[in-house]
Amino acid sequence: MSLTRRHVLASLAAGGAGALTWTGTGALLGDVETGRKRLTTGIVDLRVEYWLVSGPGAVGGIDPSDPDGVVDGPRIDVPVETLDDDEPRGSMLVRFALPRPEGGVNNPVSLWLQTACPEPDPLAEVLDLRLSYATPDGTVDTIIAEGSLRDVAERFRAGERLAPATSTDENGCLTDELFVLVEYDLGLFVGEGTTGLPLYVAATQCRNTDPDSNPFGTVDVETCEPVTACDCCWAIGKVEIDDDGFTAGRTYDFTEGVVGYGIHVTDTDGESGVAFEVVATDSHAAGGAVPPLCEVQVKGGQRDKRYGRKSDARGTETGSLEGTVDGLVYAPENPNSGERYGISYVLVKVCAPEAGRDCPDDLVEPAASVGGPGRGRPDRPGRGR
Repeated sequence: MSLTRRHVLASLAAGGAGALTWTGTGALLGDVETGRKRLTTGIVDLRVEYWLVSGPGAVGGIDPSDPDGVVDGPRIDVPVETLDDDEPRGSMLVRFALPRPEGGVNNPVSLWLQTACPEPDPLAEVLDLRLSYATPDGTVDTIIAEGSLRDVAERFRAGERLAPATSTDENGCLTDELFVLVEYDLGLFVGEGTTGLPLYVAATQCRNTDPDSNPFGTVDVETCEPVTACDCCWAIGKVEIDDDGFTAGRTYDFTEGVVGYGIHVTDTDGESGVAFEVVATDSHAAGGAVPPLCEVQVKGGQRDKRYGRKSDARGTETGSLEGTVDGLVYAPENPNSGERYGISYVLVKVCAPEAGRDCPDDLVEPAASVGGPGRGRPDRPGRGR
C-alpha cells in the first residue's frame, strides 16, 4: 500500500509540528576604510519587506503593495508560520529595496547573505529549504541554494554575494530592488520539533570599494554539526524489480510505501547487486532533503540480506552502510549453487526521531517468505561478484 506524505504526517506526527523560526539582521551600515586608512562614509538605505504564504501555488496571490511586515533598522525578526500535517509547506517572499531619496539618487550596493548553523536537530536535517531569486509576484527565476536547512546554512556560513541577472548594474550591484523567495517543506519529518536559521544581510556601497569584498570578513567555515543519533529505524518504502534487474542512472519510485520518494541507482553488478541513494522523486519538496539511511534489506530467493548503518557514517547512499562492496548491496547467496540470487526487491529504512515516546510505525513490511517458506517470487540466481 502506498501512502501520501500527508497521510504519513497525519498518522505519525502525533499532533506534532515543525516550526521554522527565522531571525536575522538588516543592512550593516558599515563605513569602508580605504588602503590609505581614510574613512569613506555613506549611508546605505536598505528597506526589507516580507510576505508569508502557505501551501503550494499561494505565492502568486501576493499583493506587492501590501506586505505582511516592513523592517527598517539593524535587526529583522521575520516570523514563519508553524508547519504541521495539515499544512506541511509554506513560503516567504522577501523584498530588499533601495528607496530613492527625494531629490537624489541612492548609491548602488553590494548585497551579501550570511547564515549561522542551526542547533543539531532532526528537523534541521530533514526540513527542505530552497532560496531563489524571484519576480515581484513570487515566481521563481533562478534557484540560489536548496537542500536541507543544515545544507543551506553550510552554504552561506562564510557569506555569499547576491548578484542576480536582473535588478543589478554591470558590476552586479543592486540599483533598485531584489526579491528572494524562501520555500520550506517538512519533507519526511515526523514528530515534534523546532529549528531556526539565522539570516544576516549586509549592504555595502559599490562606489570607491571592491563590490566583491566580503563584508563579513574571515569566518569560521567548519561544517555545521549533524545529528548523529538514529533513534528509530523507520521502513518507508520498497522497490520491487522485474527480471531485467536495476539499471544504473535510473530513478525508481517506491512501489510500496511513502509517495514521492524512491531510489536513484548509481551502480549495478548484474542482477544481484545494486548501489543507490534515497531521493525525493516529485516536485513537492523544495530541496529534496531525505533522512539518512538506517538499513537496507535486499530480497533474493526466499530470504533477505540486511545492511545496517555504520556508526560513524550518516548518508543517504548505500555506501554509508556496513558490509557493502564499493557501495553495492547484494541479494543472499543460493546455498545450493553458491551464486547470488537476483534481487527481487530492496526495502529502505531511514533514521527518524521518536514521535513522543514511540517510534513511527513502519510503512512497509518484508515479504512473508523472508526467513522461511511462504509466498514470494521463485528463486532466480544472478551473477556473483
